[in-house]
Amino acid sequence: MRLHKLTLRDFRGVKDRTVELPADGTTVVIGDNEIGKSSLVEAFALIFELPDDSKSTRIRDIQPVGQDVGPEVTAEVSFGPLRMRYLKRWLKGRSTELSVTGADGRKRDWTGREAHNEAERIFNQHVDPVLWQTLMVSQGQSLVQPTPADAEPLIAAVNAESGTPVDGASMPLVIAVEQEYLRYWTKGGKPTGEFARSAQAVATAQELATRAAKAMDEVAADVRKAERLADELDDLSVRLADHLREVEVLRERKRTTDEILLRRDSARDRASLARARLDNHTRIRRERERLTGEVERLTEAEAELATLRAETETVARKAAEAVRDAEAVLADAVELKDFRRESVQQAEQLLSELTDRSELERLVGQQTELADVRARIATATSVLDGIRIDDDAVTALEDARARVVEARAALAAGVPEVDVRRLGSASVELAGSGVDAGAGSMPGELGDGGAAQLLVSGELTVTVPGQLSLTVRAGGEAATLRAGLDEAVRRERDLLGRAGVRDLADAREMLRRGDTASAELQEARRTERSLTAGGDPAERIALLSARLGIVPGGEEEEPEPSASPAGGKAVEGVPGQMSLFEGLFDDLDSAIEDSSVDPAELLAAVAGDGARVEAAQEALEEARAELAQAERLVADAEFTAVQARKAADADRAEAAQVRARSELAVERLAAATDALAAARVEASDEDAEAREAEALAEVEALLLELTSVQDQADAVGADEVAGLLDDALSVAARLQAERDTLRDSLRTTEGRLEQSGRDGLATRLDTAELELASVRDVWEALNRRAEAAFRVHETLGRHRAEAQSRYSDPLQSRIEALGRGVYGPSFRVTLDDDLAVSERELDGVRLNVDALSTGAREQLAIITRLAISHLVSTGEGSVPVIFDDALGWSDKGRLRDMGALLGRAGDHGQVIILTCMPERYEYVPRATFIRLEP
Repeated sequence: MRLHKLTLRDFRGVKDRTVELPADGTTVVIGDNEIGKSSLVEAFALIFELPDDSKSTRIRDIQPVGQDVGPEVTAEVSFGPLRMRYLKRWLKGRSTELSVTGADGRKRDWTGREAHNEAERIFNQHVDPVLWQTLMVSQGQSLVQPTPADAEPLIAAVNAESGTPVDGASMPLVIAVEQEYLRYWTKGGKPTGEFARSAQAVATAQELATRAAKAMDEVAADVRKAERLADELDDLSVRLADHLREVEVLRERKRTTDEILLRRDSARDRASLARARLDNHTRIRRERERLTGEVERLTEAEAELATLRAETETVARKAAEAVRDAEAVLADAVELKDFRRESVQQAEQLLSELTDRSELERLVGQQTELADVRARIATATSVLDGIRIDDDAVTALEDARARVVEARAALAAGVPEVDVRRLGSASVELAGSGVDAGAGSMPGELGDGGAAQLLVSGELTVTVPGQLSLTVRAGGEAATLRAGLDEAVRRERDLLGRAGVRDLADAREMLRRGDTASAELQEARRTERSLTAGGDPAERIALLSARLGIVPGGEEEEPEPSASPAGGKAVEGVPGQMSLFEGLFDDLDSAIEDSSVDPAELLAAVAGDGARVEAAQEALEEARAELAQAERLVADAEFTAVQARKAADADRAEAAQVRARSELAVERLAAATDALAAARVEASDEDAEAREAEALAEVEALLLELTSVQDQADAVGADEVAGLLDDALSVAARLQAERDTLRDSLRTTEGRLEQSGRDGLATRLDTAELELASVRDVWEALNRRAEAAFRVHETLGRHRAEAQSRYSDPLQSRIEALGRGVYGPSFRVTLDDDLAVSERELDGVRLNVDALSTGAREQLAIITRLAISHLVSTGEGSVPVIFDDALGWSDKGRLRDMGALLGRAGDHGQVIILTCMPERYEYVPRATFIRLEP
């Protein structure tokens, strides 16, 4: 089969598109995503599968969304000598048209369902479905390894190539065995058809028989359960009657003891009231005693606190005086520290100025070096800017010079060389075109004894006036050689002109100077980066000059006079440190004559400050030491002041606390005295004691009465009777509930037994067992035939597998031959029973296909399909190889090798590739590229 032309109208997103494909060779169809490449393959499949009146959702899916139109596909296909034009339109305006031209040139037409049936018949007659599905790789399926064992054209091809005989007479037997096997078994070896239904019938009958037997067992169990429940109910009824009699005895006993318990409760209540009155009188008497003791204790405490209050107030006054003394000492120490801090600051200022002068000297030297480096950078940059040549240009000039030399040598070897000499006095004149005189130009006339050696690629005329005229003409090849020389010279001159050099030697010298300048520039820039790593020295110089007061004009600003610490008044014990620096700057030359700050003069202005820096450093360290001493004095004074404040605060707090306690004690004493007086107004101390004694006698009498009643209750066990009766009633309720439960369970069991008798369970069991025996006989007969068919099918399949292993060699050889063009000579494969590649060997390493990388698996699947196509390409069952969006996981080297393989595959059939990435197939030789435009 060959696909020649395919037209789609209103098909998914395609409005109207026609694609014509070469019958042989490799064709690459290019288009962006969603332009309709995959729709071409889908449309070709649908036109042969579904009639125009199909209601399949696949047809609804191809109709453009929101458009009431009929998808239409037209295909022009050839099947060997038959040429077919097939049109089909679905949904809107349904139509099917088929036109077939035979080998004899006769044309036949069909329409409607007849056209569909005839096209389907021709397609199925000439196209093996397994081979078609194997060689048509849909989008996203390029990794699937083909399993073509059931493709009849491939089997015929490998049999023909391997020489394995095909026993046609055995095919009916194979088919018959396969049909008999499929009567009883599925392809996977599971029961099917009548055999499976018989087995199911046996299982159903077995289940019914089992259920009937189980029902009979349940009836027997219910009989035994009913007997057991009746016995348990009788026993429980007897026990319940005995227990109810015990309950009545306890109720009578409780009525007798309730009267005793009432008298005990009355005596207990009266005793409780008497005890409450006794407790009240006892509380009154104890409160009277407490108030008397409280007044005595508070009187003594108030006297002690008055004495302590006077003492603590005296201590607080002395602590306040100590605080004032400590704060005065602290103020003197702080004044000393402040003076010494000002001395340190002046020493630090002097040291900073000297340090800045030293740093300024270093920066001026660095700026001078930086100016030299930047001059070198400017020089090297200027040299590089003037160079318009590089290594590639020199290489091109060398190639051009070599071509000139080669062209000149070819010209010298291929055209006449004329040597003209003037021997006498007669003049010799030279004229012509296409004459090469070497480095010079051809002379018009030779002087006395003159000579010229000329290469003639055109025409040369040598004339001796009045005596001789000689014309030399070059052959036809000379013009070609001359043109080659002229082209080589022109190209050399162009290259020299673009490079701005006279010749190749000048170009090489310029390139050398450029390399030298580039190296000089890199070194100078590294030095510049090193010098400017901390910033531009000029900025630091300007900043330090301004800070030091060095201004253009050579004048150094005079510093403002600073006041001495504490208004010039010295602090006792602190020497005047600043006197150490007097005279250090007497010899400083601060005059700068130029209007601008010259680096050399600036260096002179700040030179020689090293020793002064050391002296300033020593003075600063001495001032800092004295400041540290003053800070220690302040710290000691602060500590003493803090401790004094803490002691004064503690003494003051203690005095306040004693004063508050004294005042509180006075208030409490007054309150206790008032409370004692008020209580004695209500009752004297003697009356309170007498009332307590009377209440105590009453309580003792009531306790004697309560003890007597309790003895009577204990004698008859009055307290236990109520509990015994409650326990007995609880047991009676539980026994009654158990009796009711047993009675209900017995009634339910008897009801089931009565229903079982009406259902005829014994008859059902007999019927189920007879049915089971009947269906089991049928199944055993079918099982014998099924087992026989299984054994014959297994034996025949084993022999077919052995034969298949013999005719798999041609396919394996073809795959390995194609694969070695991609992977090299060590490429080997192993095929399984379905003729699918199961293992790949490369450089002695054997791997399962599933263990290969994604790209390797895709490449192996493509190679296998191309090998299958190559084997069946000469037979009537050949079909195109179609790849939709393949080679997406291959690197550039493998794309080159696979492209060459795809190009060679087109020599044996029709290969169609659909892609949105044309660069993957730029290495496919002799391919036809078709671009789908939007």
